[in-house]
Amino acid sequence: MDILSARSGDETPAAEPRPVWRRPGADGAAGLARLASFQVRVFLLLLCVSASLLFVVGYYVFERMHATLYENLGQHAVVQAQQIAAIPELIEAVRRRDLPVIERIAKTMLQRTDASFIVIGDANGLRLYHPTLDPGTPMVGDDNAPVLRDGQSEVTVRAGSLGYGLRGKAPIKDADGVVVGVVSVGYLQDLIFSRDVAQRGPVIVFLTIALGATFLTAWFFARSIKRQMLGMEPAEISRLVRQQEAVFDAIMEGVIAVDRHDRVRAINHAARDIVGDTRSSQEIIGCRLSDVVGSGAPSRGGDGTDGAPEIRDAVLLFNNVQVIANRLPVVVAGKPVGAVLSFRRKDDIATLSLQLSQVRRHADNLRVVRHEHMNWLSTISGLLEMRHYDEALQLARMQSRTQQRVLDTISQAFFNAPVCGMLLGKYYRARELGLELVIDPGCRLSSLPEVLKVSEWLSIIGNLLDNAYDAALALGERGQRVSFLMIESDDEIVIEVADTGVGVEAGVRETLFELGVSTKPGGEHGIGLHLVKTYVEQAAGTITIEDNEPRGTIFSLFIPKGAARAAQA
Repeated sequence: MDILSARSGDETPAAEPRPVWRRPGADGAAGLARLASFQVRVFLLLLCVSASLLFVVGYYVFERMHATLYENLGQHAVVQAQQIAAIPELIEAVRRRDLPVIERIAKTMLQRTDASFIVIGDANGLRLYHPTLDPGTPMVGDDNAPVLRDGQSEVTVRAGSLGYGLRGKAPIKDADGVVVGVVSVGYLQDLIFSRDVAQRGPVIVFLTIALGATFLTAWFFARSIKRQMLGMEPAEISRLVRQQEAVFDAIMEGVIAVDRHDRVRAINHAARDIVGDTRSSQEIIGCRLSDVVGSGAPSRGGDGTDGAPEIRDAVLLFNNVQVIANRLPVVVAGKPVGAVLSFRRKDDIATLSLQLSQVRRHADNLRVVRHEHMNWLSTISGLLEMRHYDEALQLARMQSRTQQRVLDTISQAFFNAPVCGMLLGKYYRARELGLELVIDPGCRLSSLPEVLKVSEWLSIIGNLLDNAYDAALALGERGQRVSFLMIESDDEIVIEVADTGVGVEAGVRETLFELGVSTKPGGEHGIGLHLVKTYVEQAAGTITIEDNEPRGTIFSLFIPKGAARAAQA
């Protein structure tokens, strides 16, 4: 306890440089952290933490080394004191107060030991031998009384006549066990300090090397983290992640990202909507792809160690929903780490294809009208060049009467500009194909009901006429007729298109309006009539199919003006 108490009091001043070292370092790191990049902040953080740990470890090691040094020297001093106190010649010399013998023995023993001094006293605490002071003077330090009184050896740390030091004391006992004197073997503070410094040197070198290694490790670790972050700052990464999440959910296609084991790592709203999964994205993440999209998930093939093969525009079945899917692998450093699966409903693709086809049909209609007018203008221009003015005037009047008759027929029956434009284009398209479009004299339309959009009405009319043209052309005979009737009553619109084509077999009529079903060859049909049926059902209408005389087919549509639709809504 004396050793520890004295050590604590002795080392307090030595610990003062510690806050002086840390304060400027900490302030500098804080200033840099506010201005530096993420790499520098990580480096400074790791360096400060590592340096702090090394400082704590070093401080603890130094304290333990210092305490161990005092403990070992104390034990060494008391053992030496006990050995000297047990010399018979010394015991006899002390008992007889033979100072020359005592001095001789003390000097001899001092030469054989590493102690700083040896002092011998009598039973009253008076010096019998001292390296520098005269015999008979009192021993200082007030640490002899327990030894002389109890006859027990002890270790003390006191300031004596030679200076501050550690002293081991042992009683000198005669043959009867009576204490006749005391031996004090001491180590001065200067000697203890030199030994302490000698012990700390290798530790300081080791801690310096460790700090340098920590410096380099922290720097390379910070650089590695920055490379993994693609050179971006945390704020940039956070902003980029939020932007990507917004873009991810804004994509109309379903997108699912999976890892090498086909575990879902990301899924957007469109994907969950297509496959009909009502769980949140967080609940789905971690599930197997087959648990999300069903058994139609793309097969990985083999043992999956190289990832699933690339898939482009494949028709798959996800939870009983036909989709057009693409699967592309995600490769990092030449190794597949996952894949991205994108898909859309096949119906959506078909609808887009149909809309594109309708745009093409409208363009064809305009091209036909333009082509006919160009031919007519070219003819008139040629007649004018040849100065055949009468023939040119006659041709102009004839063409004008024909066009005016067609235009009057359509415009007097339909008081709707988009419908008139559609029928006029289809009329000239029929002429170009070698067909005849007959507008029924009973046609009458004041306005289009709002149960459907104007584009949807035009889609119905255009698809029915295009289907009739194809059926008529299938016979390979020119001059075939296609009849069109559109009339309104108080509560519904009736549309009827009749052709004299090949007709529709009874076995096909049940499935004729399904997507992809067609009586025509090729893979781009089976969309128009499906869209017609979709719009008619949307307006709560009905469709009938009948045979025409002598051949062909009649399509009849009955679409309520709005009462039935309002009731259904």
